[in-house]
Amino acid sequence: MRILVIGAKGQLGSDLLPALDGHEVLAPTHGELDLADSPKLAAYLAHHKPAAVVNTAAFHDVPKCEREPDQAFALNATALRDLGRACREVKARLVHISTDYVFDGTAGRPYTEEDCPAPLMVYGASKLAGEHLCRAEYEDTLVVRTTGLFGRNPCRAKSGHSFVTTMLRLGAEKGEVSVVCDQRCCPTYTVDLARQIATLLETEAPAGLYHAVNPPGISWAELARLTFAQAGMNVAVKDISSEQLAAGLRRPLDSRLSCDKLERLGLSRMRPLEETLADFLHEVR
Repeated sequence: MRILVIGAKGQLGSDLLPALDGHEVLAPTHGELDLADSPKLAAYLAHHKPAAVVNTAAFHDVPKCEREPDQAFALNATALRDLGRACREVKARLVHISTDYVFDGTAGRPYTEEDCPAPLMVYGASKLAGEHLCRAEYEDTLVVRTTGLFGRNPCRAKSGHSFVTTMLRLGAEKGEVSVVCDQRCCPTYTVDLARQIATLLETEAPAGLYHAVNPPGISWAELARLTFAQAGMNVAVKDISSEQLAAGLRRPLDSRLSCDKLERLGLSRMRPLEETLADFLHEVR
């Protein structure tokens, strides 16, 4: 299968390439193919005619989205409408990566694909708009929501770091860290998510919404403690509240996602967080 990966050099895209081993993968750099350049993107698809397109690119600097809402909606929503159109023209199945931040975090349980979104900030609103627009343009679209990615490769929006690598660095430097204790999500290893995307493509899974995370869910402070414990580091973790750190930005307090749909379909490749974190720490250390 010929598969185009948009954002192939990013944190997720870099792990997606080996997960698609055995396929013909097109992996242009950001300079070669920009999601925001819709005419060039359409021409690229028309020329190469991939069977599938996986979009891992986004404007996901959450505070910057609040300052630049027009840019956030241009990249996370309007560009997705145009991508859906381009995929429809060449009949390429579209897999688009979205976020837990489409929810407000008030359900008190992991969200399913049937739950109604209610984003609290520009980033979540722009990503939700992108979900609707690409699916409206093209019926053969899979939207995969995930959360709290960590992996071996740098994330440009976070200065090349994930939460886990930041904790390892700060813990080694300071011996003590302050971490938010009242926000819960399902931190997800990019290797597992990449394998999940490959499975969805290779099994020709039904179009629609999917949640793909490493269960069962954890707070950021709990994740910091688990990271240090598994890494064998003696680092003190001081709990702080979201209000102490928010700086005017509203984030969902409990944005855990449920993978029950993938489980029911027999398609889940998502392992428990403790197992994936151990694998990741073995890689980086």
